[in-house]
Amino acid sequence: MLELKKTPGKDFIILNLTDPHFRQGEDRDGSMGQVFVEEIFRYTLDKLLEEVKPDLITVTGDISQGEGFEGSYRLFGEIMESTGVPWAPVWGNHDNGYWPEFVDQMADLYLTHPHCLYEKGDPALGNGNYVIAITQGEKVVESLFMMDSHNHLRTTLLDRFLVPKTYGSYAALTPAQLDWYREQVALLREMGCDRSVMLMHIPPYCYREAMYDALEEEVRAVEKVALSDSYQGVGWKEAYKAGSFGVFRENVGSPEFNDGVLAVLEEVGHTRHVIAGHDHINNCSIPYHGIRLSYALKIGTGAYWHTDLNGGTVMTVGDEGVKEIYHHYVDASHLWKEEKA
Repeated sequence: MLELKKTPGKDFIILNLTDPHFRQGEDRDGSMGQVFVEEIFRYTLDKLLEEVKPDLITVTGDISQGEGFEGSYRLFGEIMESTGVPWAPVWGNHDNGYWPEFVDQMADLYLTHPHCLYEKGDPALGNGNYVIAITQGEKVVESLFMMDSHNHLRTTLLDRFLVPKTYGSYAALTPAQLDWYREQVALLREMGCDRSVMLMHIPPYCYREAMYDALEEEVRAVEKVALSDSYQGVGWKEAYKAGSFGVFRENVGSPEFNDGVLAVLEEVGHTRHVIAGHDHINNCSIPYHGIRLSYALKIGTGAYWHTDLNGGTVMTVGDEGVKEIYHHYVDASHLWKEEKA
C-alpha cells in the first residue's frame, strides 16, 4: 500500500487524465493525419497544472498504442515526471495489447521515475493492482484502488497465437481481483478508513446499466445534447436530473456480460466512486445504487476526440474524504484548427 500525506485543513487535489493515446513525432503514422497529438497533450496538461494545481495525478489507461510505441511511453513518463507531481498510472486495453511482457517492461521503466507511484502487484491479477492511501496525521481519509482492467477476452485460448486481433468482449475485473479488493478493504477498515475510489480503464458492466437507466432513450449515444445543457438536466430521466452531469455520445465499451463488480461494491460497502476511461466521447457522471459512476474526461486528440470534451477530471479530498468530482475543461480547439488548416 502506497501513502500520500494530506495537509490538515487544506484540500488534497487529484487530477485524473485518461486516454491520451500519446504519440511523439517518430511514432505518428498515416492514421493520425497531421494531428500533432504531442503538442495538444502538452498544451492541455500545462493548462491543467496551472489551473487545478494537483497534489496527485492519476492516469486511467491507454497511455499510447501498445507495443511498437516504446518511445511514446518513455516520453510520456518523462513529461509526467517533469511536472514534479506524484503520478499513478493504470493500463488500458491498448497498453495491454497482446503480450504482458511489454506492460511489465513499461512498468519497470515508470518505476525508475521518483514521482511515479506504482506497484505491479500479484502477476496472476494483471499488472498494476495497488492501493494509494491518502493520510492526514494517523488517519486514512481516502483510499484509491488502482485496477488493471486488462484487454479483451479471447474467444479461445488459441486466438492469441493464431488470430491475434480476434476477441469476444472487452475484459473485466476477475473474481481473483475482486477477492483481492475485499482483502484490501478489510485492511483499510482496520486502519480506520471507511471509503475508497476505484479507478480503472474499461468501465465495468454497471456503467451500461446506469447509462440506459438514467438517460432518455432519444439521447443515448447520439450527439443531441449540448454539453452545457447536460448540466441543466437535459437528457436525463427525472430521477437522475439532480445528481448527474455530462454527455453520452457513444455506446458503453464495457464487458458484454455482467461482471459482478457492482454486486461486490454493494456487498462490501466501501467504494463510493468509480472512475473509468476508455469511451472517449462519454463523460457522464451518475449516482447509481449509492455509488457515483463517472467517466473520466479524455485528454488530447489521440485516437479520436471531440474538441469540447478535452481536459481532466478532478477529485477534491477534504478532511473526511472526497467532497466533489468534476470535469475541468481545456479549450484546445485553436490548435486543432491550426493543424487541420
